[in-house]
Amino acid sequence: MITDAFRLDGKVALITGASKGIGAGIATTFAEMGANIVLLARSEQGLSTVAESIQALGRETLCLPCDVTDDAAIEAALQAVDTQFGQLDILVNNAGGPGKGYGSLEQVDRARFDHTLSMNLSSAYALTHQSLPLLRVPPQATIVNISSALAWMVDRHFAAYGAAKAGMEQMTRILAYELAPTIRVNAVAPGAIETPSTAFIAQDPEMLEKTVRWIPQRRLGQPLDIALAALYLASPASSFVSGKVLEVDGGMAALPGSAIEANL
Repeated sequence: MITDAFRLDGKVALITGASKGIGAGIATTFAEMGANIVLLARSEQGLSTVAESIQALGRETLCLPCDVTDDAAIEAALQAVDTQFGQLDILVNNAGGPGKGYGSLEQVDRARFDHTLSMNLSSAYALTHQSLPLLRVPPQATIVNISSALAWMVDRHFAAYGAAKAGMEQMTRILAYELAPTIRVNAVAPGAIETPSTAFIAQDPEMLEKTVRWIPQRRLGQPLDIALAALYLASPASSFVSGKVLEVDGGMAALPGSAIEANL
């Protein structure tokens, strides 16, 4: 059946930032499609909740509390993956956020700027670098980087985060070229997604209206919207797709006049 191309049976997928929101949605979606899941996040409690959902689907899971900005923590986590599974078929670099780098040029000094780059870009590079031996065990592997519409969109106070995500997208293209043909690398760029960190928007009718007025689909995206895009890029269904960025943003073309900032 054609739908078999989206199956991940027997594959091992590692997802960062997997304790909630988009990361949790990707983890449970991949598990439903047959993958065993390695969950990485700083919140051990959140990981346990997601792991229970995955185990209920009959999949094997490994919960690893880990700060992906810490190279030693990454190394320890990957040693645990090697011990339990011996390989890695799918890597999803999802952890990130504006962090300390959100603010004006006057407010954000180099340390705060570097903090946001470390959260979003350097950590993804480091994890990908350290994961290579495990990614090269299976005959084919995939990497999916979670970027953001702010990689191309212009708004105040997002210089650090926008730079980090733009860098992630170019890193995606270059690594796709470098790691071909055995490892494919792609990215998903979400728009405005309803997650625990943005729940306040959906709960405020006025704020919600100010947000969705710039989205042709007239709604916030859901974690499942991103999870299904990631599933396509991680599965055999996209076997001839590499070095691409899939924008999942409801058709958003631009957000003029600090529309994002007004909702933070």
